[in-house]
Amino acid sequence: MSAVMACGFAITSMMVLLSGIIGAQIAPNPQYATLPMSVMVIGGAVAAIPAAILMQHIGRKAGLAAGILISLSGLALGFYASLTANFWLFLLASFLIGLNAAFIQQGRFVIMENATNEKQVADGLSLALMANLIAAYIGPEIGSRGEGLIGASFAGAFALSAVVLVCGLVILVFYQELNTKLDSNSTSSKQPLGTFLKHPLFILAAGSGAIGYGVMALVMTATPISMHEIDGHSIEQTKGVIQTHIMAMFLPSLLSGSLLKRGFKVRLILTGLAIYLIVTGIAFSGVSVMHYWWSLLLLGLGWNLIFMTSTAMLPQSYSEDQKFKAQAANDFIIFSFQTIAAFAAGWLLYNFQWAGVLWIALIATISWALVVAFIALSQMKKRAAR
Repeated sequence: MSAVMACGFAITSMMVLLSGIIGAQIAPNPQYATLPMSVMVIGGAVAAIPAAILMQHIGRKAGLAAGILISLSGLALGFYASLTANFWLFLLASFLIGLNAAFIQQGRFVIMENATNEKQVADGLSLALMANLIAAYIGPEIGSRGEGLIGASFAGAFALSAVVLVCGLVILVFYQELNTKLDSNSTSSKQPLGTFLKHPLFILAAGSGAIGYGVMALVMTATPISMHEIDGHSIEQTKGVIQTHIMAMFLPSLLSGSLLKRGFKVRLILTGLAIYLIVTGIAFSGVSVMHYWWSLLLLGLGWNLIFMTSTAMLPQSYSEDQKFKAQAANDFIIFSFQTIAAFAAGWLLYNFQWAGVLWIALIATISWALVVAFIALSQMKKRAAR
């Protein structure tokens, strides 16, 4: 399952590098440069609930296969759109690729379903995120090597990406899944959403995942455009920064997994948010390659701590019969924040420059840190009262 997720995320990381650059080159207005990235994230948000529901009925394996096939159609459209410089077709391609992201994200829940205790959950999540180190290298490498491979565009990147996804589909064939299909006697459809939406751990997990992804997406989406299109750094330098960022998202997983086993959940989230504050401090201080490199490296590390912890915390907020609803709601919230952030990145960048992006990241980080502290203190007081 980790290998399948790595193949899927390789396509996402390729789009992280190229979507804004291609958008800046073919969009009718430069301010629309990050629209493809936004549309890709919208695809993930739109598919978050349907993906969970589909897997509930037909199983995880068949659902993942459906997502991969949808993404392959998106890569085919992206190939043609890049060759013909058709911006609107490129948006459709980005949307279809984004739909698969919702299916691939369900892979982490598959891993947790196979775990029998919290230690196995932490180990499984570490393995899944470590596998995505492959995606961290392959995705941007595909994007860079695809330039000019077919014609004078990035069409070659979409062709190479299709090969990677087909490999993921082949690997999926050998996966033996648990029975997660809908039980006709299940009471999950009768359970109101409020039973877990109001749970403090769900608010903490989903909110942290949303802010963690939102701030990361905001800064990450703006970086390739700011580096390459505005500050004039080369595509190779930009690729290196993005690769470092994505590797930093997954490389610390063994350490964060070990810390999760010790129960450092709230502290890990607050540490991740503190790292986000350091990111904005470095990014505010300059726009050299090294300023971008250190900012994006730490951005990946902060995201890892926040996302690993929020994912591990989520199952504690719902019962077994509610898992598909809770997982769908969680991913919908996260993808929605990611969509807003990705869309806002281009507008902020072209209207308020790089500093405008950083100010929003800073405000969001501080605000959520205060919320996390408030929820944690409230839970401690409740436990003490007992």
